Amino acid sequence: MKKVLLATTALIAASAFAAPARADLEVTVGGFTAFQAGFFDHDTATDSSRDFTSEAEIVVSADATADNGLQYGAHVQLEGSTSDSTNSGEVYLYMAGSWGRVEMGDWYGASELAVFAPTVGVGQINGSYDDFLPSTARSGLSNANYATAVNDRGDHNFTALDSDDATKITYYTPKFSGFQAGVSYAPEQDDSGETVSLTEGDLKNMFEIGLKYEGEFQGVGVTVGGLYNFADASDLATTEDLSAWSLGAQLSYNGFTFGGGYTDNGDSLQAEAQTSDDITSWNVGLTYENGPWGVGVSYLDEDYETNGDTAGTDGGDYSALAFGGTYKVAPGLTTGLDMAFYDRDRAGSVNDEDGWVAVVDVTAAF
Repeated sequence: MKKVLLATTALIAASAFAAPARADLEVTVGGFTAFQAGFFDHDTATDSSRDFTSEAEIVVSADATADNGLQYGAHVQLEGSTSDSTNSGEVYLYMAGSWGRVEMGDWYGASELAVFAPTVGVGQINGSYDDFLPSTARSGLSNANYATAVNDRGDHNFTALDSDDATKITYYTPKFSGFQAGVSYAPEQDDSGETVSLTEGDLKNMFEIGLKYEGEFQGVGVTVGGLYNFADASDLATTEDLSAWSLGAQLSYNGFTFGGGYTDNGDSLQAEAQTSDDITSWNVGLTYENGPWGVGVSYLDEDYETNGDTAGTDGGDYSALAFGGTYKVAPGLTTGLDMAFYDRDRAGSVNDEDGWVAVVDVTAAF
């Protein structure tokens, strides 16, 4: 009993001394839990036609402002799904002021300034419909890092290849007349957390450079964004350097938003000296939002040269047309439905694939 009392007293004393240091930061806790039901039809005869998925995240943020005006804080995103192998995939600390903002850690970089087709709810072409696609129908690159780094929403299908949540430093300028620029640097693309590479990974010295403009003219909102990412392939790698860019724009008026983008990943990460292996894509979409509900439609088209898609050496085209809607049932509770039709057309091959996916989503955010 005496040991318990001593231990309890020590914990209380430690908390008392630690409290003033923590009190300088305002801590908030949030997150979400989502349930999705997928219904689908593919070409493979043995495929099932339905399944459920769940996803959960807890986000802890700590923010403060110093007497000299310096804003600073930290962000920790905890992965709560039972299939997640890492407890915290995205963490960073930041400092900001009139001079701009610096973020340091495992977080998205300047590629966040990219602009593409608008979406609502589940996300249409940037949604989770492709979680329910067979691997042979998925589009993408062969590099092992990007095969595993593509996030749940599959945005590497139509945006410039980036460093994802590798450990990096990012600087954003203040906004000047609607313009904002950003630049990120990651020493190793496949490093995050406490990982230290004593030998080079597949990509090194990765930079992301983005520029975005947001303005309004006679009630019409205008958003334009451009991005250029580049990195060196490892001296031991047998793949090409990364060099990718994208350009996109959106116009919004009275609840409607229309826009799209174009991406050129070139021959990034493809085998050295291989010919006809470029990958490009474009996307376009339209949304309408009014109070608690919104609807949207978007279209994605990816073009592979003969050796561009490693799911087969026939190149060809991948396209997806997705419709969706969302409704805010109550504060923090939303539901949505997406319907996507996809077609993987391989030039010169009989292994073409097409089908459809419907996703029903219920999300509670807190």
